[in-house]
Amino acid sequence: MEIKEESGLKFGFPDGNTTVKFDDTKYYRNLFNALPGSKGVDFITAGKDAISFIEVKNCLGDEGNCRWRIAPNNQKQHTAATTVDTGDRNSLDIEVSQKVAMTLAALAGASTFGDRKASLDELKEILAAVFSADFADNGKKKYVILFLEGDFGGHTRSKKMIMERLQRSMNTKMRWLNCKVSVVDSSTYSKNIFQIGGTGHF
Repeated sequence: MEIKEESGLKFGFPDGNTTVKFDDTKYYRNLFNALPGSKGVDFITAGKDAISFIEVKNCLGDEGNCRWRIAPNNQKQHTAATTVDTGDRNSLDIEVSQKVAMTLAALAGASTFGDRKASLDELKEILAAVFSADFADNGKKKYVILFLEGDFGGHTRSKKMIMERLQRSMNTKMRWLNCKVSVVDSSTYSKNIFQIGGTGHF
């Protein structure tokens, strides 16, 4: 199992998969990041039967500042009671959908260099997976996953209802890609794609 950390959480990915922390790659930081407004998902993991684009939002302890982001389509952006500037930030359904689109655009850009840039070495296997004939095959599953940790349940809506609402909104926004969209947390995620170790051990 390959262990990678994001937002104070440890994620374990199955042996045999290729996994990159995309927004930490040299290509993202040194090249794609020169594009104003560039953004990318946290993890891309590719296995024999599936490729997943995973965004992690660990809001534990900061739910008050994040609550407006769980309301789809920026519905609460301008009425949010928060101590941080919402600025040009979006609700999570919009943000994650945009990050997936820009990640795929970045990978398309990376593929135009062939093997001419050493900074692409860490993306080589991901590029091969995304631009293979298998990627267009229905047998190769494509997943878009928002991992949302935080105590967002309330009197009117449970966290499950909140995640389902975000997932429906993301599904609408991701119709341009043949993929399965999931919004999960530490109690609902699929252990086939990754495992959560928190601050302890797997």
